[in-house]
Amino acid sequence: MRKTVLSICLLLSMLTASAQSEWDNYKPTNNQHVQLTQTNLPIVFINLQGQRLASRWEDRYIAARMKIIHNGEGALNYGDTLAHPDQTVDYEGWIAIKYRGNSSFSSSDKKPYAFRTLESNVLPDDGGKKEKVKILGMGKDNKWAVIAPFSDKVMFRDILSFDLARPWMDFVPKARLCEFIIDGTYYGVYVIAERVSSGKQRLNLHDPGDDGGDLTGDYLVEIDRPDDPYYASQYRPWTDFNGTQNYGKTIHYQYKSPEQEDFADLPAGTQAALNAEIHTMETVFASAGYADPESGYSQYIDVTSFIDYMLATEVSMNIDGYRLSTNMYKYSKTRAQNEGLDSRWKMSLWDFNIAWGNADYYDGEKTNRWQYAFNTRVSWDDNQVPFYWHRLVKDPTFMEQVKQRWAAYRQGNYSDERIMATVDSLANMLTTEGAVNRNQQAWGIIGREVWPNYYVGNTYQDEINYLKNWITNRLAFMDQYLLPKEPIITEPLEVSSGWNGDVIAEKLPVSTSTTRAIDGSFRVFYAAALKASGGMPEDRTIISDALGTTYQLQPYNQNNCLTLDQNGQSATVTFASPFSTTGIYMLMTSGNGASRWLVTVHYADGTEESPQTVDIRDWSVNAAYVDGTEAKWGLGNVVRTSGSFSSDNHYALFEAKVNTNADKQVSSLTIKSNNNAIGSVFAFSRMADTSTGITTVSGTASPQGGVVGIYSANGVQQECLQQGLNIIRYADGTTRKVIIR
Repeated sequence: MRKTVLSICLLLSMLTASAQSEWDNYKPTNNQHVQLTQTNLPIVFINLQGQRLASRWEDRYIAARMKIIHNGEGALNYGDTLAHPDQTVDYEGWIAIKYRGNSSFSSSDKKPYAFRTLESNVLPDDGGKKEKVKILGMGKDNKWAVIAPFSDKVMFRDILSFDLARPWMDFVPKARLCEFIIDGTYYGVYVIAERVSSGKQRLNLHDPGDDGGDLTGDYLVEIDRPDDPYYASQYRPWTDFNGTQNYGKTIHYQYKSPEQEDFADLPAGTQAALNAEIHTMETVFASAGYADPESGYSQYIDVTSFIDYMLATEVSMNIDGYRLSTNMYKYSKTRAQNEGLDSRWKMSLWDFNIAWGNADYYDGEKTNRWQYAFNTRVSWDDNQVPFYWHRLVKDPTFMEQVKQRWAAYRQGNYSDERIMATVDSLANMLTTEGAVNRNQQAWGIIGREVWPNYYVGNTYQDEINYLKNWITNRLAFMDQYLLPKEPIITEPLEVSSGWNGDVIAEKLPVSTSTTRAIDGSFRVFYAAALKASGGMPEDRTIISDALGTTYQLQPYNQNNCLTLDQNGQSATVTFASPFSTTGIYMLMTSGNGASRWLVTVHYADGTEESPQTVDIRDWSVNAAYVDGTEAKWGLGNVVRTSGSFSSDNHYALFEAKVNTNADKQVSSLTIKSNNNAIGSVFAFSRMADTSTGITTVSGTASPQGGVVGIYSANGVQQECLQQGLNIIRYADGTTRKVIIR
């Protein structure tokens, strides 16, 4: 009997799929015979009652029946409800269901859904009533989202973002991994999630006018595409941090609560009042005194909420962040006064499925970019970051608060240990009882490229390993620029072989004093002796402005760089003698766009590290785009063929660190280009061995002259060396750093 029912359901499903419009982009599972026997995840059964889901573009609900089996944490749930009749039913009832999503719908075979819980099978549009219910431990509401992990092959990027941010933000959606069976067919792993919505268990928004007729709130808007009725910002997004406006682009605020259809039933002027609240906030940001603590932006936005949103967006490098699926909400001034609330704009989180290194466009896979600077890289996209984020990061007070908040984060949920434990826990949840394998049988996502994957692993564990490695690199990048800089002691490394070009001109004609170029326009650097402004230092020593790393360039009259300019090209740099260190810094730049390298560390014992990815920005960095990650900025160039010097010195050197095993001796590095940009490395430096047994320093002569003082890191003079960083000053004006462990 069950086989007959399944066959009928399968036939109905096939007929439904063939009948749907091509605009649906609907596709049934690759394998409609997957069996779900038992699982540790809740099981969701949906019966469409012989109907088909409406086209996504119709945006129309249909009535369906839903049943959720969940026998509790740590217990198994069984797909055969006849053989296991005593299972715990978490929810059973009527729902209104439809497709949802934009790119997550159109670019995915596995479709996301929205559903509302109902009192009966009568839809609200036909006079039926919605019913608020608890689902899987989440608070009572009638509005729910079903996320369909498809391009996200670990299947929990959204949950990871929500779980990490929840202790810090006023509201972050709760979400639960589940397995879905629709009309008898297994549909794989999904996520049931709370929506960022107005319900009492969520944002708890009142209708405008309910609180003493106050029309200053409550409101929820979403910065997104102009798909729904929206308010268009009167201020243009910026293409840089100096206020250059992108006149061809507009920021759109979609109405979410109230929605467009609600305005007719609300007090007159509600829509205009909502628009005015947005406009007032933006106008303050556009003013010259926007950062004034008494009258500036801090009076209109909850600064901490914006910082929390920013850090959640940046740590995941969410390329949709700030500009798409971005929720802002506020409470009315009267209600805030009466209930002790905050009437300023706040933020919540949504949509991280292509974050965490999962996108191959707009630098979504990179760990050394800031998403808030999106417009400086991608000014042509229709959906831009609102200008006020540029204003915020230009305010030193705001950025100091960001750094303080990040330091607190790193001691809590965003510590390396907590993040990795969360990843392991979620991955274990999906693998323990075979949910990953069943989802793979149904959809075949592992091992094939799915838009917009940057990385394609051959196994689920490969995908987890990639995610962990990406997170490690991302955290290291953010720590470098957001945590207090701990002084590092580095030593330049001597290279015995590997330099293959001279790209620093020390005399005229440039064509004979150099052998190759930095970019396709035949430009090279030049020494300060040739031209002081924008020139490379005469002593060939460069101390990084970003990290304080010390590098020693090669003589300018010989090969002084290693350049790779073709995809797949590789070369090896051999050091003068093996050494041990915890990390090697590389001083680099790139022409003809950004370069991506794979760097392999080789040890004297014949072993090597797995290749590490190094990204290098393009060397042309106008002042408005300087973000503090540049090792050296303000350099000039000269054209090899004509001898013409640059008139605006805005070229840069960058740096990156590759990790090494401190218990082994490094002998060489192999560098492989992963694209066709022209990448060049000029120098290497290592983390110095700072261990020392010194307890006192005498005032006798030394190579640098007599010791005249010993100071702490913050400049306090000491009688002798203390534990931690010590700065020794000599009679000839030189200094030496010593760390006592």
